[in-house]
Amino acid sequence: MTDSSELQGEITALCCFVGALASTLPLSSQMRLWPAFEQKASQLRDQLSQEALRGFELATISLSSKRG
Repeated sequence: MTDSSELQGEITALCCFVGALASTLPLSSQMRLWPAFEQKASQLRDQLSQEALRGFELATISLSSKRG
């Protein structure tokens, strides 16, 4: 049986994958997608442990620096 922390890790990885995939889209699509990603990410941040949140933030910062 999968526990809550494993599911949170999988959701975090999925969000990071979506963010990485979004960075390959045309700029016009990115401009619509990133605000939606950030809205969902903020909901996820509230559910993460400190360690998972730190990893998620590092991945999100890395992705956002590549899109700028």
